[in-house]
Amino acid sequence: MMRKRMISFVCMMLLTGLLASCADSSGNQEDTASGDGPAVTKFTMAKGTLAMKAVESVDDMNKDKWVLEMEKRTNTDIQIQLIPHKDFGEKISLLFAGGELPDVLVGNTTPTANSMKGAVEAGLFMPLEDLLETHGQNLLKTIPKEVWDSVTYNGHIYSIPQYLSVQSRRATFIRSDLLEKAGVEAPKTIDDLLPVLRAFKKIGVEQPFGFRENFKYADFILGAYDVLPYSTMYEKQGDEIVPKFFDSENMMKALEIYKAMYDEGLMAQDFATITGAMWTKNRDAGKVGIYNANANQLGTYQSELSLAVPEGKLEMIASPTGPDGKGGMMLYSNTLEQAYLNAKLDKTKAEGIVKFFDYMATEEGAKFFTFGIEGEDYTVENGEIKYNAPTDEEGRLSEQRRDWLWLIKDNAYNKEKLPFEPKGVEMLKGFETILPSEGRAGFFFTPELDSYLQYPDLAPNFDEPSKFILGHMIKMIYGTENISDWPKVIEEWRASGGNEIIKEATERYNNKEGVQIGPDAHVE
Repeated sequence: MMRKRMISFVCMMLLTGLLASCADSSGNQEDTASGDGPAVTKFTMAKGTLAMKAVESVDDMNKDKWVLEMEKRTNTDIQIQLIPHKDFGEKISLLFAGGELPDVLVGNTTPTANSMKGAVEAGLFMPLEDLLETHGQNLLKTIPKEVWDSVTYNGHIYSIPQYLSVQSRRATFIRSDLLEKAGVEAPKTIDDLLPVLRAFKKIGVEQPFGFRENFKYADFILGAYDVLPYSTMYEKQGDEIVPKFFDSENMMKALEIYKAMYDEGLMAQDFATITGAMWTKNRDAGKVGIYNANANQLGTYQSELSLAVPEGKLEMIASPTGPDGKGGMMLYSNTLEQAYLNAKLDKTKAEGIVKFFDYMATEEGAKFFTFGIEGEDYTVENGEIKYNAPTDEEGRLSEQRRDWLWLIKDNAYNKEKLPFEPKGVEMLKGFETILPSEGRAGFFFTPELDSYLQYPDLAPNFDEPSKFILGHMIKMIYGTENISDWPKVIEEWRASGGNEIIKEATERYNNKEGVQIGPDAHVE
């Protein structure tokens, strides 16, 4: 059993991209004195770049202006190890060999996920409730109780989480200048989509629809038909709890839309291999007409677009609705990135690290990560902040790095900063009037289904189809398999181990064992 847990832990380490070159984190590093004041807390932290140009373009993050300022404000000395986003998939096939865990590991999975719970059960990470009670009161007050519940396993809190106040995080963006040029309106239903894309193509748009590998940020079509094939997308059919892609009729309709886009050249012909970096480059160059993205990036993407296409105008719209009058993408869980503390840390260092994160939940910390340094980046006049928002690319990238460092926050949107951002008023309107009305959810399991470990090719990821389902979807869009054969795909999935997954999911549901039911779940 312990071997299985450690294998699960190895997978988690590879998925988060942790390198074996992490500094020793046994808790033996001595804190250095800071004059006559309290000792400086010195620790290592591994964190992913999230494919952000602002982060991946830095030669040495540990010498970045914002890291140094953050250390000064929190009385810390942090050695940050960047984990390149592009290496995540590659590391899945490698073994975790040698090296120690960093003092702090920043990942995007909860303690109950199969990729993490083995490491938690093996005692590799530290329970945090006592430390939070004594040194993290701002964290406890700021982060909602239901979020803390989601990072609690066997009665213990194992991570300090970033959270989402609006769980419909992804939005549909469209080039409104292209709509004006083509003389068409934004699509309101899924039936409106293809005519708009055809109009974009007619005026010379290279990629009317922005597709990238694994259907990431290209899935509002699946959302319109409520067949998103992800780990949180289960529903009740008869006496069984099954994945939503078991709805063959709507799954085939969704695939027909994708195939029409492929056949008519309305999306990239090499769609299955478009990486995140390639997608970003095409998007920022103004080659894409409509796409999905995180709603809080509207201003950033508008700024990048304006550099390449000065007349380009980006707009957030309601996602096209499907047959049931609903639409949108996956509703996220209420946590995103979260920080785990190495169980080998001594008490003093662990306290200092919790204090470091607690600063992020203070009014002073929020002001720093939002606006920067008073007198340099902003001023206060009559109690009102006057923010000098950057206007050049270097300044915008610097601002994005500061936000990247702010791990513990509501990552849906920053209401205080939106008035100072490009498209800020539009973003706020979107968060208040568009996103709360859309998004898909279903049944999901915490801890995850154990049968996923037995049948990894059938197991979906948080926001990606399983290898098995993805392969058939791609073949059907390319035309090497018939879309009408989707019911056969379901039968093959069942016969390849899917029946065991369904059996466990149904038993967990019937026994009320770690099943959460989203607001859009089908009960019958």
